[in-house]
Amino acid sequence: MTMSIENKSILQSVQNGLQILKLFSKENSILGITDISRELELPKSTVSRLINDLMSEGYLRKVGRKYTVGLSILGLTGVIMSQLEIHREAFDPLKCLVSKLNENAHVSTLDGTHLIYILKVESKQTIRLLSHVGQHRPPTCSAPGKLLLAFQPKEIVDQVIQAGLPKRGPNSVTDPKVLLQQLKQIRQDEYCVCIDEMHEDVIAIAAPIKDYTGKIIASVSVAAPKLRMGEDFIPQCVEEIIKTGKKISAKLGYIESLQCEGER
Repeated sequence: MTMSIENKSILQSVQNGLQILKLFSKENSILGITDISRELELPKSTVSRLINDLMSEGYLRKVGRKYTVGLSILGLTGVIMSQLEIHREAFDPLKCLVSKLNENAHVSTLDGTHLIYILKVESKQTIRLLSHVGQHRPPTCSAPGKLLLAFQPKEIVDQVIQAGLPKRGPNSVTDPKVLLQQLKQIRQDEYCVCIDEMHEDVIAIAAPIKDYTGKIIASVSVAAPKLRMGEDFIPQCVEEIIKTGKKISAKLGYIESLQCEGER
């Protein structure tokens, strides 16, 4: 399949726009059109057009006759810093959870309409479920995915449903009405248990991680074969995973008692 001339032009513009943003640094925080044109070996007319596009989206702003980064960059920085903070604060509680349950544990968040693992601590089990940081999964087949989806705006849930509900395990939910009912229950419980949904004979449990405002920004989860995590063991696992989520939330600044007082 060949790319059309129009698509090639759009791709080139995106690449050039990113190259412009990468020129800005602590040492070179203000640049002019001539500076950018010379560094990237692009015509001044092309640079001027790209700068106007970046300014319209808030990624650049004008300083006199030159330019510097705009406030929209801070939005992207905030996402990165938030994930780095979760990674830093979640590691020790996650390690403790793995030592108690002796199963792999993850911290996950949503990347658009997909689940993505951002932290993993492995157990010492010889047989472990395969997963890796950065891996994307459909949210509707997993405990952390459903948990996070339950607290998303309706628009995000609608996008997930419109994209289709994939069947991965024998119990994967493919009926939108059933999914919506499950999400409602998860909002009430503030934890999620999935059995045979991503893989057959696998149980997954997830609990929320909240930021200082009480917003659910990530999930902590454990997944294990049924042979090791029988249904009798699920309540204990749920309790430990919820505790871990609360520990991480507290390290991120969430104070449950103050939040409860504010909701009265």
